[in-house]
Amino acid sequence: MIYMAVAIGALATPSPKAGAYLDPLQDFMFFVLIPITGFYFSRRSFNYLKEDSYTRMLQYYRTLPIPAITVMRGRIIQLLTATLFNGLLFYPAYYWLSGFTSDWLTDVGRMLAFALTWTGYLLFINGIYIYFEFLSTGRGYLIVNILMALAAGILAFLIHWFDGNALTYTLEQSKRYSLLSPLMWGMLILGGLSLALFCKMTLSKLGKRDLI
Repeated sequence: MIYMAVAIGALATPSPKAGAYLDPLQDFMFFVLIPITGFYFSRRSFNYLKEDSYTRMLQYYRTLPIPAITVMRGRIIQLLTATLFNGLLFYPAYYWLSGFTSDWLTDVGRMLAFALTWTGYLLFINGIYIYFEFLSTGRGYLIVNILMALAAGILAFLIHWFDGNALTYTLEQSKRYSLLSPLMWGMLILGGLSLALFCKMTLSKLGKRDLI
């Protein structure tokens, strides 16, 4: 996580000329990498294509007297704990390396608002990931990841095309409103609703999935 923060923070620049090229790249990296902070970096996560590890996990769970709702709750708990643990490493490191803070005591609320804003985005995207993680093969899940990365690239390009910058905007909103940021609360509500919706859809189809 600290390495990711260093990689993105190194792109922060006060130069308008350099910013014209680096701003959309920063947005793209945030769009792609922030959802990853909701995962633990385990062997299963890295071998999902070669071993179809998520399908094998579900096959094992079906041999046990564990209802699908319990499996889903466990996955959500895993998402939330990974988000908390990775976020505690990533956001302070990024905030410090990017030079957005000069006083940790006064800026902690702003940093927390910034982190929670992007956590809302993380929840929104991870709802989609959970859906395909439980309902598709390893190859299908890889295709979804590629498509999501392409969508992130297109979104970053469109925002830059209209002279916007998602990362700068979230930083400005967090600095202006701190924990009262409408953007932060809106993203958390939207992310929570998306996660709940996709988890409900996943549960309704999980029992019917052929795992052989």
